[in-house]
Amino acid sequence: MDIQNSNEVMMLSNQDLKRLYDESWSHYERKEYDKALAKINEILKVDKNNIPARNAKASILIEFWDGSIKTKSQISEAIDHLNIAMEIDPNNKTHYLLNKGNAFYKLAMSEFKESSGKLSLDIINNLEQTKSYFQESLEINENQPDVWINKGNTLDYLGRYLEAIECYDKAILLDNKHCNVWGNRGVSCWRLSKLTEHEGDQTKLFLDAMIYLAIELEMYPDFEIEDTKKELVRDFINKNKIKIDLEAMLEEQMPKNRALHGESFNLYSEPEVNFKTFYYDFCEKHALFLNVHFDCNECECSTLDLIQIGFITSINEYKKPYELFKKWFALVDDYRTSRSLLTLSQFRPNELLFLDKQRYEPDYSLNYLFNVELLKNAFLTAMNTYDKVAFFLNDYEELGVPDKSISFWCSNSIFNKTEILKNNECQMDLVALDSIRKDLEKQEFKRWRLVRDYLVHRCFVLHNMVDVENLTYPYDSSETPLEHKEYHMDIDEFFNITIQALQNIRNVLFSLAFFVSKKEKSKKMEIDGKIGELYWTHDWEKDDELTKLADKYAEELKGTFNQMDKRLLKLLEDDAIKENPNVDYKS
Repeated sequence: MDIQNSNEVMMLSNQDLKRLYDESWSHYERKEYDKALAKINEILKVDKNNIPARNAKASILIEFWDGSIKTKSQISEAIDHLNIAMEIDPNNKTHYLLNKGNAFYKLAMSEFKESSGKLSLDIINNLEQTKSYFQESLEINENQPDVWINKGNTLDYLGRYLEAIECYDKAILLDNKHCNVWGNRGVSCWRLSKLTEHEGDQTKLFLDAMIYLAIELEMYPDFEIEDTKKELVRDFINKNKIKIDLEAMLEEQMPKNRALHGESFNLYSEPEVNFKTFYYDFCEKHALFLNVHFDCNECECSTLDLIQIGFITSINEYKKPYELFKKWFALVDDYRTSRSLLTLSQFRPNELLFLDKQRYEPDYSLNYLFNVELLKNAFLTAMNTYDKVAFFLNDYEELGVPDKSISFWCSNSIFNKTEILKNNECQMDLVALDSIRKDLEKQEFKRWRLVRDYLVHRCFVLHNMVDVENLTYPYDSSETPLEHKEYHMDIDEFFNITIQALQNIRNVLFSLAFFVSKKEKSKKMEIDGKIGELYWTHDWEKDDELTKLADKYAEELKGTFNQMDKRLLKLLEDDAIKENPNVDYKS
């Protein structure tokens, strides 16, 4: 019987194979995975190298897997099919990478469920592999909303919430009616609202979450969240009398276009506004302020640094809070300095042009333009912040690593040299920091780290008006390719990776603040009675009573000093007249 059936299948025409494929896909869409698998297997009996069938079988096996260890071999088989498909059909590698990412994501989610929602090293490793496959697919073709959503979901589980939202933004800008994108964005904002310390940030994020989820439920009522959450969203919308006009809301809530488009570096043009206006516009446009108001338009909080941190210590403790606050504010200050240098490099005022000493060399290199040097230092200041994060964690967690041996990435990383993750039971915000560390070492952000090393230790050259990839030695008739092209970069590319590096430091600072806040709240719960508060510093940007009082006293002191200046000048003048009565001092 088996031989006869096999012979019959081998005689199937291409039309029959297509019919089997279509039937399999129809079963797959109805979630009839066993029937879908049977149809695909018939195709593969005839043609084992049928790539669409292999890819389809991988999809079916991934979706069909029940999450049990007993049937885990289904995922391994799916990955094998995808590896074969990539080898035979590299032109469609993006699709196979997406599916491979889905396979590892399914593994991670199964393990996550088994661990009752707690991360483990195995889960983290599977999520990291998931992310790397999605990223590799996007590097081939970034116009894939599905992949952006999947990458965002993965980052969300790794604790990288702000980056997850950026991924959802990119999907929305590609297709603002794509299934799940608004809902996933809403879930991430909801989670963030529970983490931020600033009350205004909490309120804004929760409102955003409700609106994004309302948009999703209006388009796709079957969006997979708990029914209680759906009811909460609908109650919030009704109680706050928010009108759900879908088309208007889709247009109104669109994220800013920075999510997809890079920017050109301003080499020569003079700004049309003063630096203060330029600074606020530039930093708000690129989400460089330390707040979560990254999508607000004309929002009074979107240009403020609202990130907060605090420590609970004994009333007699003086050393540790001093050390920790100094290190924390050093991080924030370095970030602000890098942000200012970056903005000033793009501002290009005429008053600073005298500092330019450009040499016109045959490779069109930007050898000394002051704003280019500012840009380099903005990048270096940002990249040097990572090690200071490790320095802070070493003290806060009392890891005991000698100062000279502390590093954020590579072999000396505190994540490699200590058991900081294990000791904190893979706390999600620490996982986020470690995940970023891995990206700097080997994955998505590796280029930044290498460029940083080139700037510090090599001769790193920026160019304009030339194709850096095709640089040859000037005056060489044979056009010999330039050695070490990695030490050369187009100015626009370098400008955009500097923006990205700064945005990443912003995300790192938020993850660090969330980690500390959770640990400090845990300490607070263990203490009986009222806990006194002592403010380490004051935010002068806030228009509160203390600021008003300080401004009032400042004006009074200013008036007093002016009077003292006048009196002193009068005394000096009187003395001078006595000594030289014939001189007209007033003139």
